[in-house]
Formats: sequence, C-alpha cells, structure tokens
Amino acid sequence: MDTNAWYALIAPGLVFVLVIELVLARWRGARAYVLGDTLANLSCGLGQVTLGVFTGAFFLGLYAEFASRFAIVRWEPDAVTPWVLAFLLTDLCYYLFHRASHRVALFWAIHAVHHQSEEMNLSVALRQTWFSDFTAVFFFWPLPLLGIPRESFFVAVAVLSSYEALQHTVLVRGGGLWGLIFNTPATHRLHHARDPIYRDRNYASTLVVWDRLFGTFVREIHAPTYGTVEPFRSWSPLRAQFAPMRALAQRLVRAPRLRDRLEILVRPPEWRAPGEAPSEGLVLAPRWSPGVPAPRVAAYALVQSLLVLAGGLYAIAHAGEMSLAHFALCSLLIALACEVSATLLERSANAQSGSARPDVADADRACRT
Repeated sequence: MDTNAWYALIAPGLVFVLVIELVLARWRGARAYVLGDTLANLSCGLGQVTLGVFTGAFFLGLYAEFASRFAIVRWEPDAVTPWVLAFLLTDLCYYLFHRASHRVALFWAIHAVHHQSEEMNLSVALRQTWFSDFTAVFFFWPLPLLGIPRESFFVAVAVLSSYEALQHTVLVRGGGLWGLIFNTPATHRLHHARDPIYRDRNYASTLVVWDRLFGTFVREIHAPTYGTVEPFRSWSPLRAQFAPMRALAQRLVRAPRLRDRLEILVRPPEWRAPGEAPSEGLVLAPRWSPGVPAPRVAAYALVQSLLVLAGGLYAIAHAGEMSLAHFALCSLLIALACEVSATLLERSANAQSGSARPDVADADRACRT
C-alpha cells in the first residue's frame, strides 16, 4: 500500500471519529469545535497530504536507497526483531525530532502551525505543517542504518501517528496505569498549552517513557490555555503555514552579522540576538476572540469546505492516474478554495464582533507555545 492509498483508506474513519467527538462534547456541554478553526485545521491536513503526493515517494525511495547502501545489519525476511525495533526506534526518533522542532528556531518556524489553534479537539491533530518531511529526514536515519525495512518503517509511522492523533481531545480526563507508559490525552494536551509551566514538555508520540527518561514530562497542575504565546489571529490555512517562516525571515534580515543570523536559526525560538527586541517571554497575550460568523456565511463556508475536502481526497486517491501537471493544478485550486472559505468566515466574524482584520504582524509572530 502506498501513502496515497493509506490516506484515502483512513479518511472516512477520521471523519467518523470527529463526528463522534462533536456529539459527545455537545452531550457533555463541553466546548469542542469552532467552525473557522476546525476548517483551518482540516485544510492544513489536506494540504499536508496533498504535498505528500509529490514528496512521499521521494522520501520513501530515499529511505530504501540509504538502507541498501549503508545498512550495517541485514535481517531475514521473516524476522520479528526489525518490526519491534521499527516501532521503538520510530517512536524514539520522533521524540527527538519533535523536541528539536520546539527548541531550534528554524524547525519551530515549520512546526508552529500545529500549535496555533486555541481549541483542543481531534481536528487539531490534522493541523500539520506541509514541510515536516524535509526536517524529519535528519532524525530518522538510524532506522535504515540498522536495516529496518521500509515497509516496517511505514507501518510503524502509520500506527504511531494514528495513535498520537487520538490524543488531541479534552473528553478523556485521566490516564491511569496506562499513562505511566503510554501517551494519553491528559498528557498530550498539556503539550499544546501556552502556559509557562507546560511549554516545551510532553513531546512523546506513543511512549511517554521518553519524556520521563529525558526530563520533559509534566503533570497537569491547572487547566491549560491552548495556542501560542502571541495568538495567531487568523483562520487562513496559507497564512498559518507561512507566517512563522516569514517572521523568522524578518529576524534574519534585521540581524546585522552573519553569526547572529546563524544563531537565530539554530538557537531556541525565544533567544534574541544583540539589538533585537526582547522575546515576549513569559507574558501571555490575550486570546483571539473573533465574533460568530453570520449563519449564511457559515453555512456556505461549511458546505464549500466539505465539498473541497471530499474532492481533494478523491484527487489524492486517484493521483496515480493523473499527470503531475494535472494534479498540481487540482492542488492549486483546492488551496485557493480553502483560502476563500477561511477569508469569508474571518471577515464575517470580524464584522460581527466589530473588529478590524487582524494586523499581519500579529499573525506573523512565531512565538513560543
């Protein structure tokens, strides 16, 4: 099974789980979904999968080529050990990759989109960067080096990422004995908090033992506040992806020395070069509080977005039957349609609340989670 077929296979299941969470949240009287935020999350996820059509085969091919040339172990085809190692090492490498994505400014500029939402629900799991594969390659090379077959790696990534996606919910409160070893919603939602005590903690995907072992585990002390320190005041999926990168680029341009530029890239995001304005640090800006879009606008945006998502998944499932140019054109149209829905909702919400469109500089700040 290739990556396109996998995404097409699990998409209906993801939609079903989202609907179940929404129904349960309404039944419990809990705040769960905001339309504009949810559509932005889904659009980001669709964009990641769409880009994967162009890059997935390349990275899996790169994995196989690296293994064939540099693997120091050759396993028998029916060996169980490489499958066990695939799951353990993929989870460990993900922990290291995820931690670096928070503590290295260049990587954070790519990863920040995943933390912009001020809600906590299963759709947030789909709010992914479109460019993570380009940084992940620097962390997962131990697997092909140890001769782990590409198929084992692919299955491990699919299973572990699916498990992690289910941790994005407020409906599961505790972890019990399971939470001593495995990641749980009670643990992972703290990772999305912008409160100082929770920032840069609980990086694990599946095995929370990595956090416990490397000193990044934290328990809930008070209810978390989700999002980034400086709220991302937009529902635009395109701005969500590129605003943190733009903010980093602006810092690089303003830096007077080459040494400062290099340090800005590799040091933690809150670090500031001499002469730069101080980081927001521990100061939390108020949450973004847009108004409620007009019902007709909300209905139109919802229907259009659902049609676009369905069309996008259909195109992804049949990508192998299209020319590259044809699929690229479809991808561009999908991105524009998602952006149109977000713009309509955002303008209507701002009109209802009497506020102006957020300043670009506000949305472009790639602040700490």
